[in-house]
Amino acid sequence: MNGQTYANHRHRPTLWLVTSFLAATAVVLTVFLMLLRPAVVTLAPVVLALALILTLWMVRQYALRLQNRIIRLEMQVRLARLGRVADCDRLSVPQLIALRFASDQEIGPILDKTLADKLDPDQIKRAVTNWQADYMRT
Repeated sequence: MNGQTYANHRHRPTLWLVTSFLAATAVVLTVFLMLLRPAVVTLAPVVLALALILTLWMVRQYALRLQNRIIRLEMQVRLARLGRVADCDRLSVPQLIALRFASDQEIGPILDKTLADKLDPDQIKRAVTNWQADYMRT
């Protein structure tokens, strides 16, 4: 595996997510074809298709929300270790998530710049020179 960098750190959907999305798309297309001939029986597949799509979206959102909470906690511990725990409350969760890629040596200056200039997460990530990879993000 090549090293993670700013250029290649973005999430790429896993096989199960792509497969589930394709299955949901197939169900939706089937339902739309059935709707060309309306009947009471076609209502159940429409509801099923919507439920499947909503379920896939919710599963992904719950996983991301949980990961964001864990990263926030990790960053609170890390910043406390570095003597910067008070700055945690001044940052948004997306900013904390972006800061996790910075090494301990450069997190201080990047944190100062973030607070002073209100950097967005992309700007924070671009400021990192010693990238700390996160291979555990799903």
